[in-house]
Amino acid sequence: MEYPFLSKNKIIETLKQHNANIRKSLGQNFLIDPNYIKKIVSYIKENIPEKSSILEIGPGLGAITFPLMPYYNLTLIEIDPVFYKILKDYLNPIIIYNMDILDYIDQFSLNEFSYVIGNLPYYITTDIIIKTLKTIKKPSICIFLVQKEYAEKLLEENNSISIYVHNFSRVSKCTNVPPNAFFPVPRVESMLIKIEVFEKPQSNPDILEKILRMSFRSKRKKILNSWQKGIELIPVSLLKEKANTISFDFTKRAEEISKELYYKLANLL
Repeated sequence: MEYPFLSKNKIIETLKQHNANIRKSLGQNFLIDPNYIKKIVSYIKENIPEKSSILEIGPGLGAITFPLMPYYNLTLIEIDPVFYKILKDYLNPIIIYNMDILDYIDQFSLNEFSYVIGNLPYYITTDIIIKTLKTIKKPSICIFLVQKEYAEKLLEENNSISIYVHNFSRVSKCTNVPPNAFFPVPRVESMLIKIEVFEKPQSNPDILEKILRMSFRSKRKKILNSWQKGIELIPVSLLKEKANTISFDFTKRAEEISKELYYKLANLL
């Protein structure tokens, strides 16, 4: 059996048969370019050993799922009830849950999985990545397709989300995926990224999160001024006391401080 949904007409026709439409509110764009499908599958196969158990987030109509079926034990999480029914019909006996991935993680955690893949919708990309990093079996690998602009933030290493994610993991670029590889064609380019999760985080994530929230709430100001603005998630006097022991420069802005210094400060606290 060949993968049936590489044609726009086939996608539209199948959804009509189920009295459904593409839901832009859920970021539904289907990968239909066979060359990019092969590319993504190749990256997954290069990085994840055969026969492994993989959790796939948001398979849609299964463009990546289908070619991976002979090689892995797949569990799918699909929030759309129509896609869930379509997938059940032609991907049986793969395990598929019709639910929100965030609810799935809350109910079941991810500690039985060492590998997670998925095409992540932009509006909850951060929530999915953070919850995955906190609960996945470690060490592990995640391979995610995300908006290019968001991926570049993770790769930059000088903003709050990047510093937080790098506390758990190493992030690298696999490949760009152009808009015309999808239907409907999105307005933005996508990027496939690999996240290699460490056995343990470099610092306490809860303390680090508080430090980053205080540090980046006034990004254009010196970091001490940012700490002093708003609610003290951590007492400023304590932050200053510990920061002084590691040559933490209060005259710099938050984005000018290296991520390693943030981790050191969190560990001291």
